[in-house]
Order: sequence, then structure tokens, then C-alpha cells
Amino acid sequence: MGDQADSLRLAAGRQLDSRTGQPDSAQQCRVLAVTGGKGGVGKSNVAVNLSLALCEGGARVLLMDGDLGLANVDLLLGLNPKYTLQHVFDRQVQLPDIIMEGPLGLRILPGGIGLPELANLHTLDIVRLLGLLRLLESEHDLLVIDTAAGIGQLVTRFALAADDVIIVTMPEPTAMVDSYGMIKALKKGQLRGRLHLLVNMVGRPGEDIQFHRSLAAVAKNYLGLELQLLGSLPRDEEIVRCIKQHSPFFVTFPDSPASQEMRRIAGVFLRSLGLVPKRRDQGFFARLVNSVK
Repeated sequence: MGDQADSLRLAAGRQLDSRTGQPDSAQQCRVLAVTGGKGGVGKSNVAVNLSLALCEGGARVLLMDGDLGLANVDLLLGLNPKYTLQHVFDRQVQLPDIIMEGPLGLRILPGGIGLPELANLHTLDIVRLLGLLRLLESEHDLLVIDTAAGIGQLVTRFALAADDVIIVTMPEPTAMVDSYGMIKALKKGQLRGRLHLLVNMVGRPGEDIQFHRSLAAVAKNYLGLELQLLGSLPRDEEIVRCIKQHSPFFVTFPDSPASQEMRRIAGVFLRSLGLVPKRRDQGFFARLVNSVK
């Protein structure tokens, strides 16, 4: 698995520092893989809204739907792609031909729907895909890959090609087990990128910190991996409504707690690119209320 991981990183253009084994910060395009050990944790929703927050901060972002057989990024954005990665693999169109424009300047590479042949790509196919993506590096600061659910080979291979892996989970026992399974799979594949945790659907204060503390301790003690707490998103009915209406919460409710947290998280990666996160000024009435608290 180590040789495969190295070939994937090479195809993705990831140059590792020979002393630290970490990705070279001088790379022009940084790769973020958003993944999770199970479905239903809000992984794609996080990938979409994080990508939008990165765009708002001034980064040139390409969001790739890495769930190649059951893609849904375009649905979350309310888009209807004419071409998908299936057409690229069938050599009907070139990769740049399928890129779609989304809100805030976000660019999207749609996957396919109901296409098992895409969901079961072999290593050489994945290397070819990453090689094609590498051709787009000069046009983007960040490539965000929304992986499929689970810990299949396609998921782990995308994650191993990334500079940063964001594991999205929920504060519940089954999600913790699945998240640990993902971390264990990445360890087996000789993960060299940074590993982050984002706890979604948090119901009470401190729940995310407690969850991270438990999972990070297990990852450190049994796998020797550092798991950083990137942030958390609250359990919010507004977010659920946005998903049903195919509208990202970052666009529909830009001043909501979830959007503010997404800006903070985006700032972590923007600063690594030398970009200063933009602050969104509160409206007049919000400032007035805060002034008398």
C-alpha cells in the first residue's frame, strides 16, 4: 500500500519535505480531502460550504465530487451538470470541459450518478485522474475532494493523495467507531498529510471537545497519529432546510453561527496560503444589540 500511496501523491503533484515527511508548503495548489467513516454525517455539506468559505476568503477553489458513482455535490448547489467525469473517462470531453461555475466563484468537477464503473476505479485509473487534475493546479489555490462514504479503496487513495484530511463525524458512539476505522485505514496506507476532525451536528456546548479528546487519545495511543480538532457545526434546522432546498447555508444564511464557524475553519487553510481571511461585518441591528449586552 505504501508504493501505491507514493504514486498517488506523485500524480497529485504532492512534493513532500524529505526531513519532515510533510507536504511542501511552497506547492501552488493545496489538496484537502473531506471524508468520513460513514454516510449521513454531513460530509458533502461540509465540503461544499467550506469550499464557499475559502472562495469568499479570496482563494481560487476547485471542488471535486469524489463520490464518483453516487455524486451529490451538484445537487447541494442546485446545479445540473451537462457532463461528468464519466464523459472524461470515456474520452468524450476533456477535464476542463466539465467544470461548472458555482456561487462566489467556486468551480466544481461533478461526479456521476448510478455509475458503478466509476465507483470502482483501479489504481491506474485513479493515478490518471489525479494526473489530469494536476494540469489544473496553476489555475487554483485549493483542490477540495469530497470523497465517498465509508473506507473503500477509492476513498483512502484520494485521502492519501491529500495534504490535509478532514474527517467529518457526529458525536455518537457508532460514528466514533467508524471514524477510528477511517483513521486506521489511513495509517495502514502510510498517511503523511495532516489529519483534522470536524464534529458535525453538535447538540450541546463542549460535546465536540469531549468527542475529540476521546478519539484523539485512541488514535495517538494505538496508531501514533495526531488528530487535530478543526472545529464543529451545531445541530441546526436551518441547515437541514438548506439541504432540502439545494441551497448552501453559507450562501442562504451567511451570518449564521454555522457560517461564522465555517469562515473560521477556512481561515486555517487560507493563512497557510498567505491569504488573510475576510471578516464579515455585522449588520447595524446586530451591532446595536451587541452594544447594549
